[in-house]
Amino acid sequence: MKKWLGIIVAMTMMLPIFSSFAETGNNEEKGIVKCYIIGHGKFLKKEHEISLEEANKIVEKVQEVSRIYEPYKDKEIKLSIEERRKIEEAFNDVLEEMKKIGLIPDNIDANCLGLLPHFGMAILNPIISIGLGCSYIPMYPGEAFIGFMLRPIFVQYFVLGYTGCINFRLIPPRLEYWDWVGTQTFMILGFAGIYIDFASIGFGFPPVQIIMGESLFTLGIDWT
Repeated sequence: MKKWLGIIVAMTMMLPIFSSFAETGNNEEKGIVKCYIIGHGKFLKKEHEISLEEANKIVEKVQEVSRIYEPYKDKEIKLSIEERRKIEEAFNDVLEEMKKIGLIPDNIDANCLGLLPHFGMAILNPIISIGLGCSYIPMYPGEAFIGFMLRPIFVQYFVLGYTGCINFRLIPPRLEYWDWVGTQTFMILGFAGIYIDFASIGFGFPPVQIIMGESLFTLGIDWT
């Protein structure tokens, strides 16, 4: 009950904060957003200028999709074709918004980012995270390791944050979903996907971090 209360409070608090920044800021004002695309032995960092209105749309859509796997907790491992289609469409809708403004390449979709669970002996698990805070990626010359960059991402969310990860357990064969809500400190090691840092977009927008992809290890502390 306490966990559910925390989720509801965090999400309801985040909505008015994001919308208030959109309303008070000038939608024509633009700022620089950092986007990291990691995977297939490559590491690409892009800095792209977008408006506050465009940034707010992306944040809202990621917020909507961040808990998409929660209803499938403790479900039998196999998702139906319809369930998988709805999940894939929801993620691709978010990615299309990013493509419209040139933040990510056109050839990126939910499947190539590992956002759809791979059943069997899967190593990497889908992870979706969004929150207000800061992060750090060490810029050491990491090399490819089983198809992704072994480069850690350190994240600190202050008060408002949500991180959800889905994997599976063989005995009994069930989907397993866990999440952190609120203040959290964590590290993602062995990540492949998209990481977006809105911290430098400029005055009038919160320091939002977005992580969408798959992770080998996610370690940290949920302080709430």
